[in-house]
Amino acid sequence: MVKDSFNRIVDALEVKYVLASKRMVVQPVELSNVIEQKDILIKVNSGFFSSCKNHREIPQDTFCLIPRGSLVQFRHGKGPYIQLGSEGFTSVEHREKFLKPIHFEAPLKPGVDVFSILGFEVLIHGAIPFFSIIELPCLFIDKNDVLTDLLNKILAEENGDQLGKTTMVKKYTEQIIIHICRLIYNNPELSSQTQKLGYLLDKRLISIIQYIQDNLEKDLSNNKIAELAYVSKDYIGQFFKSLTNTNLQDFIENRRLEQAHFLLRTTTDNIQEIAHKVGFKDPAYFSRRFKIRYLQNAKEVRKYDYTVM
Repeated sequence: MVKDSFNRIVDALEVKYVLASKRMVVQPVELSNVIEQKDILIKVNSGFFSSCKNHREIPQDTFCLIPRGSLVQFRHGKGPYIQLGSEGFTSVEHREKFLKPIHFEAPLKPGVDVFSILGFEVLIHGAIPFFSIIELPCLFIDKNDVLTDLLNKILAEENGDQLGKTTMVKKYTEQIIIHICRLIYNNPELSSQTQKLGYLLDKRLISIIQYIQDNLEKDLSNNKIAELAYVSKDYIGQFFKSLTNTNLQDFIENRRLEQAHFLLRTTTDNIQEIAHKVGFKDPAYFSRRFKIRYLQNAKEVRKYDYTVM
């Protein structure tokens, strides 16, 4: 049953390619508590890198997947480190003071820290971040020739200007996602994540999530959601939590805060306007909830043009 659900979910995934690059560490740097805005796959080519809360080392030729929305803890190279807080890299120029792009075929030199990175988005039904909705943790992947070959093909396309480049890069990225899904399915330690897949096929739940995504500024009370799903207002909260293991209003608030974070980085609207646009009637309450969720004030987000990785 789980395999059948997973197959149907994979068929419904929409993959958006964002970037790919091979980079060399110029100066060791540590990222702490940065919210990643896209899914990130990193392969260590040589040297030292570590990721996630316990700063687990990523051995050479292995991978680390950092799902969208995760708090990034990442060390590039061996210290001493320049430590960057939740602002991350504030521009491409800032990032390149620490991490220099290199040609994908550049030979590896002894003692040099080099990694390859792929940025993408995986959405289900075009609206729901897939890895986030199944609560996938930071995932370490052993040496994998298939992923290595596909990533190298993407880097080769990115460094060239062949006909059909955009299509080829997207196709290779889609294949990478399928292989990652297979790894998730075959990993017993991720059984709690795969068990969540069935609810993503419930049409009522999909309708609820898509409605929330499209109407964050509107009334999203349990009564309103119950009308949409044709479920009683007394049962809607239990219905949603039974399928997602998440409180309905907590889910709505998280979606609102994520959209606010995006608008702060991409628009000139003031904080009060953004709070109202995503459904918070009280800007002061919005600011408190935002600080709890992102460990920084909304004003601090406004300062930076995020280019995290």
